[in-house]
Amino acid sequence: MTSIRALVALSAVVAATAGAQGIGGILPTADGAPPTRAGTRGANFLHLQVGARTNALAGAVGSSIVGSTAWFTNPAGAATIDAFSIAVGRQNLYGDLGIKQSYAAVSFPAVGGAIGFALNSLTSGDIPYTNETNPYGDPQQGQFFEWSSTAASLGYARRLTDRLDVGGSLKFISEGLPQVKTSWISGDVGTQFRTGLFGLVLGGSLLSIGTAAHADGTMIERTTNTNDVSREVTRFKLYTRPADLPTAFRFSAGDDLLGSAESLFGRGSGQHTFYAEVDVTDAVDLAAQAAVGLEYGFRNTLFLRGGRRFFSDDRAAKSADQSGFLHGKGFFGTSLGFGLRLPVNKHPFRFDYSYTAMGDLRDIQVFSLEFGGR
Repeated sequence: MTSIRALVALSAVVAATAGAQGIGGILPTADGAPPTRAGTRGANFLHLQVGARTNALAGAVGSSIVGSTAWFTNPAGAATIDAFSIAVGRQNLYGDLGIKQSYAAVSFPAVGGAIGFALNSLTSGDIPYTNETNPYGDPQQGQFFEWSSTAASLGYARRLTDRLDVGGSLKFISEGLPQVKTSWISGDVGTQFRTGLFGLVLGGSLLSIGTAAHADGTMIERTTNTNDVSREVTRFKLYTRPADLPTAFRFSAGDDLLGSAESLFGRGSGQHTFYAEVDVTDAVDLAAQAAVGLEYGFRNTLFLRGGRRFFSDDRAAKSADQSGFLHGKGFFGTSLGFGLRLPVNKHPFRFDYSYTAMGDLRDIQVFSLEFGGR
């Protein structure tokens, strides 16, 4: 039962909800629901939010994210880095199903801006290997197999004016099984603009811009005897359809409602801050999604966060949500979290945690550490 749940959750990582498809492409379903392109792109793990603060705010961070974690969401946010910065995190996806996501990023000021290296990796955990002739395991293939997805990037960000930051990154992506993988090269670009109007900041990013790629590896290789006399063997590969990347555009607007000089409700005592942000994500393989996030800060040390993502499809309606402490269908996509920011050798050290309710897919818990930078 655990392996079945793991496969179900893994397919949700690869594709949120598979749309009905036929010879002519994506077709309307019997209930008349509009078709989607979910499940038609590769490297769908790139849709997962990265970082505890990002998850706690339901992904609504495009205009506020700074530091090394910005490489995963909006590269322009890394332009604020003025010293060496490192960020690492572990994301436990979908309860106890064994699906893990890890990330790490390092950044440092250089060439008039900031340069960064980032790594994002997802693994399925052990899945029992079975086939038609060996339903309880194949002695030749081993007892278990594991799916893995990895994205490594090199980025550069720079502050063009006192209000405008831009950034971009080149990304190498690979995913699949040890015997067969698909690899892509893609790029991300982003910008953040501080309007100067009551603390309003706008952010936009275009992610996973790349071309299609074919699977390659020994699993799709075959041999055939092409000469009955000499018994000459010819090796060939099975044809695989090219897989495109899940290109996505994200636009966000955030506002310092309280605590800064430009805040909508004034600076106040300076001990309390309150921040709100809305985000809209439009990807080629998903219905448009909206998200909202709220963050309260006390003395720039303790932060409490909450958010909600609206998926614009029927996954929440079909979820019974019988697990986690946020029960009920109405909480699907709801996130909570907190963060601590402490000075260490005159550099900030951050610890963040988030919890996201995902209904039948259980929950997502994220732990993040970040040191240095702004």
